[in-house]
Amino acid sequence: MLLLAGAVAFSACNNDDDEGTSTMTVNSITTTDGTNLYGATAAGDVALDQNILIGFSAPVNSATLGNVGLWTGGSEVNTTVTSSGSTVTITPTDDLFGGSLYTVRVEGVQSTGGATASTVEANFTTTGIGLGTAPASTNQTLYLQFNGSITDVTGNATVVSQNISYATDRFGNADGAAYFNGAPTGPGSGEIVELAGDHFLHPSTTISFWFEVNHNDYPMGQNRFVYGTGVERGYFLEFGNNLDWIKPATSHVVSPDPAGHQFATAWGDVNGSGAVGGNILVNYEGQVSNVITSNTWHHFVMSFDASTSMKSIYINGNLITQFDLNNNEEPGAEYNMTAMAYNTNAGGSPVAGLVKNLVLGFAASPGNTATGWADYSNATNTYKGAMDDFRIWNVGLTSAQVVTLYDAEK
Repeated sequence: MLLLAGAVAFSACNNDDDEGTSTMTVNSITTTDGTNLYGATAAGDVALDQNILIGFSAPVNSATLGNVGLWTGGSEVNTTVTSSGSTVTITPTDDLFGGSLYTVRVEGVQSTGGATASTVEANFTTTGIGLGTAPASTNQTLYLQFNGSITDVTGNATVVSQNISYATDRFGNADGAAYFNGAPTGPGSGEIVELAGDHFLHPSTTISFWFEVNHNDYPMGQNRFVYGTGVERGYFLEFGNNLDWIKPATSHVVSPDPAGHQFATAWGDVNGSGAVGGNILVNYEGQVSNVITSNTWHHFVMSFDASTSMKSIYINGNLITQFDLNNNEEPGAEYNMTAMAYNTNAGGSPVAGLVKNLVLGFAASPGNTATGWADYSNATNTYKGAMDDFRIWNVGLTSAQVVTLYDAEK
């Protein structure tokens, strides 16, 4: 029978020379910064960079630590488990995820005199908003926390390549955010992350992430791609001209389309000169560069709801652009974001050289040859700045959900 934190059973032992006692108990479970994990209720807001210390009532036989460890979501976390005297230390070798529930399990530990401690479990939740605590959490199809590594918490995506570094995140955690240094040595050297998977694009799609940039890295005449998949056959985000404009372009199935385009792109510039198209319901009248200030963390969301054909752009929880793609200037109706099966030209011929991987830091995979202006080998306009908590959903988040997400993650 498993015991919750704070409830400890005693196991009798026939060995009477175990440091003067025939029993062994778990006296404490704490983190290295002193957070108590062994209280009557599960601990919360536990820091991500902590080891776990388990204090016993007697010296521990190190050969009996095989069933001591850390679990989350039914899976065991990779750790090293060591003992010194009456203390056992669990050191995670995997990155812990923010806002996630973890369980410390202690089973089969014996003292040097042969007494066996009863099985104990202690639960705790790490700091931050995690996979299961975000709005529409069950609809998330990608979640990257960037805590010193690239790992999709949902398990849907795998890393193809990465050549980035890490920076302090908005909470002050060292190596808690990704950092992209543009193209430091010229064309084709852009710092990017490339991911493979089948859950980057859906009929309804929401993309959310945090970013920190410096206006000096985006001078007049300079644009940089932030992310993209399939270029104009999927979606991409672009910043340009001293952050005077941002372009969250998205591709949509056009049905019916008498011109046979197969797809249409909603460019959706904010303060830009490109065609916005559609019935603009909200359009930011100020300068977006005044909203996106240098060296400050900001939150970006692009949400498209196929059931209403509404595309909405948010900065820091505020709706800055919204338009109805059902009234787009292109012929036909843009009801859905293409699921990448719609990668055909007019007449149905396939698009040669189209790579469907998601890339952070540029508009397309380095292997993509379908679009000349998104040729990585010639590009110097890769993203420069920090990025954190990149998420994708297969639904369009509502304004209320975006505000909830922003308030929780900030």
